[in-house]
Amino acid sequence: MSEPGCLRAPLARYPGFNRFVLDWLSSRESAVRFLPRATELRERGAQSPEVSQRKAEVANALIATNQRWGLFVENDVRQWESGEAVTLVAGQQVGFAGGPLYTLAKIASLVRMKRDLEAQGRKATAFFWLATEDHDFDEVANIALPVQSIGGEKSVNRQLDLLKLRAVRGLDGHSVVGSLPLPEVLIAQLLSVYDMPRPSWLREGVNFRDSFAELLATVFGGEIVLIDALQPELRRAAAPLFDAITAKWDDVQHAIGARSVELQQAGYAQQVVPREGESYTLLFHVYEDGTRSALGRPEQLVPEQTSTSALTRPLLQDFVLQPDVFVGGPAEVAYYAQIAPLHDLLGVPMPRVALRAHALVAPKRNVRAMERLHISADEVFASADEIVAAREPEGVARVRELADAAHKELLTRIEELGQIALPADHALARAFNRSVGHIEFHFGKLAERSIKGLVRKDKERHAAVRELVATLYPDRHVQDRVVSWFSYWCHYDRYLVDRLIDCVEPDSDSFVIVGL
Repeated sequence: MSEPGCLRAPLARYPGFNRFVLDWLSSRESAVRFLPRATELRERGAQSPEVSQRKAEVANALIATNQRWGLFVENDVRQWESGEAVTLVAGQQVGFAGGPLYTLAKIASLVRMKRDLEAQGRKATAFFWLATEDHDFDEVANIALPVQSIGGEKSVNRQLDLLKLRAVRGLDGHSVVGSLPLPEVLIAQLLSVYDMPRPSWLREGVNFRDSFAELLATVFGGEIVLIDALQPELRRAAAPLFDAITAKWDDVQHAIGARSVELQQAGYAQQVVPREGESYTLLFHVYEDGTRSALGRPEQLVPEQTSTSALTRPLLQDFVLQPDVFVGGPAEVAYYAQIAPLHDLLGVPMPRVALRAHALVAPKRNVRAMERLHISADEVFASADEIVAAREPEGVARVRELADAAHKELLTRIEELGQIALPADHALARAFNRSVGHIEFHFGKLAERSIKGLVRKDKERHAAVRELVATLYPDRHVQDRVVSWFSYWCHYDRYLVDRLIDCVEPDSDSFVIVGL
């Protein structure tokens, strides 16, 4: 049952949604033959001594680093270490001020699944992977904030704009972003927009990793365990996996290439495409200065200096964390379809793969406007003019139709009255004609006022629809892909998170618009 104020629509109507994932959600044979559509947790056997040993060092490190970020997660980590807990994993880049809304929706999906399991009497540990090893500075050093530009809360002139803040990278483009300091210019711009005191997670010199982690600790408390992808203990635990990839390098390349061809033959795009004439990137070497370079087939690796690619990151998570469920976005689900053969090849258990919830947020007035104007959730991905045009002419046309019909009927009846009365009393003619003129005039004014009333209503409707589209589909981009969740957190605080957790449906074929 849907929560009040949560409107749902099929993901098939979400612009640009991955076609493979849509078919996979529908359990179509063309898709599930590449990636099983599991809905139940796999059966787990006893934990081997090797796995227990790997987990022990990682567990101690996770407890210490999370405590440094303000998260006290020892109980959840120890449950995972012992194999008692159902393990859930998701992850994301360490975007400035928390990144776009889909990051929050992904974490809300994790927390919702964790709470549902615990309500069933099952222990659960939810890990959130901080992709600190990425080197896409442009992706993390920007933020888009919805700002009201004109008018007040009740003004029909209210306009919503998207203010984009961005920093330009001055360092080499191949440095991992997690350890880079936040650009002061970006911090200053954000603080000026909200006129807020500088929080500790934006302190001078703080890096992207610690800033992101400390903000999440403020928002979610101890419900999630954060993992730094570049944590040395994690890399040392992954040494057997790195060795296996190195030993079977050619087989791994062949397996990915063969699966990619199969996906293309089935009509799906491969998620990762190698550069022309080159093999797939599997691993990187990370230098002491933070730069990294792609590796060809290496003869020997230093685990602490080894970084994964988009294709091998899931294998690292699955090898070290042994998750029962991986929660990912459409691209991440498609990664699993492309690398699924590697799990058997490298002896890594594959988790159940689940799609993160897709959620958009809007003030309650927007949701009420949708209900009042009978706008469905899947109609918001159009321009305001297109939405209004589908509704605006109906009322005006109907008024004119009724007015024309009534006017013709009135003239007919007046003529009949004249035919009866005027021959009997010719003195009535002038008064009769003057009264007819008055009746026609006032009838016309009534019809005109009715049309003006509708036009005025349509202006209010257009303003409401314009704000709705600007909120949920700004600059013709779906809100959760581009708009910062931090802006809504500043206004709604914990209520934003609670509403998302209550309304999201992970692994669903629908998206939700959450009224705040």
